[in-house]
Amino acid sequence: MKANFMKTQRRSAAKSALTSGMLAAVVSLLTVFEASASECHLSVSQPQIDYGLLRPVSKPEARGTFLGKRMVRVSVVCADARFIALRFMGVPADGQGFRFGREGRFDLTLQQPVLDGQAIELAPMHNRAERGGHLRPDQALVLLKAGQPVSGRVFSAQVQIDTYLSNAAASVRDRTLLEGGGRFELVPGG
Repeated sequence: MKANFMKTQRRSAAKSALTSGMLAAVVSLLTVFEASASECHLSVSQPQIDYGLLRPVSKPEARGTFLGKRMVRVSVVCADARFIALRFMGVPADGQGFRFGREGRFDLTLQQPVLDGQAIELAPMHNRAERGGHLRPDQALVLLKAGQPVSGRVFSAQVQIDTYLSNAAASVRDRTLLEGGGRFELVPGG
């Protein structure tokens, strides 16, 4: 089951509001529920991040234009206690982040993870020795307590979204709409 929260009216409004040399930037975070996770509900507090109209930067930085960080909350509520693993599926920009437009990227980091009211750790599913909440392409994060996978019913975390444009992508001559997106998924088996 897919839940697409992107509104086409906003999209066309953003396109018509653009003037020459301006960018509109949007990141869409969708949710998907895998069949085996049907007894769990996954939600994102703000499924669309709109950076609005962007004006050209007079002094571009060497690493590109940073559009700023945004925060949303991801939550998983299950009928019964279970091992929970979460991934984000989007077009990879590289091994670390996801594509934003043709030459930009956005990074996702889960912060302050809580399971059933208790603080927990996050680790990549296939490398539990590495700790951290950075969601990379084709990688799932599992929930850990004292270094071991932990089961529970209610999980939540803040998601920090850092978005960057290459200097070339930030220098446009005509109306340009940049988008990035993907979907959060529950991974069976945690």
